[in-house]
Amino acid sequence: MLPQTPRVLVTKSAEETEEFAEELGKTLTNEVLILHGELGAGKTTFVRGLARGLEVKSRIQSPTFTYQRIHEGRTKLYHFDCYRLEKRDLLLEEEVEDAIHRHDGVVVIEWPERVSEALPHERIDIYFVHGSNDERTLTLVQSDESDT
Repeated sequence: MLPQTPRVLVTKSAEETEEFAEELGKTLTNEVLILHGELGAGKTTFVRGLARGLEVKSRIQSPTFTYQRIHEGRTKLYHFDCYRLEKRDLLLEEEVEDAIHRHDGVVVIEWPERVSEALPHERIDIYFVHGSNDERTLTLVQSDESDT
């Protein structure tokens, strides 16, 4: 999967971001991905590519108004977008924890600081920084129980 040291990748277009995510998705089964970045940083674009790698056939869009979407593929994709969450939501935190503990899919969380109590120690954090034009810098950091 990923090395313990951070991996930095610069993509020059949305297509490159999706292609990288698709290749990553082909290697995943039950991981938790935590996506950090401002609006427009490429998080949902990344999730579209990831879904292709997981062989998800349904349309990927940000689940902003429902907070969560579950997609069927080679393995399930649980996509949480907590952007509109204004205060702590214990029910949503329980849904995040439930998805993680099922071990039957990949869990992706956008705007994770809004459900921080539910986040596991074992995860892959991906930081998105928007550069010039369509350029994005992605920094991937894998954490596990020993990092705490």
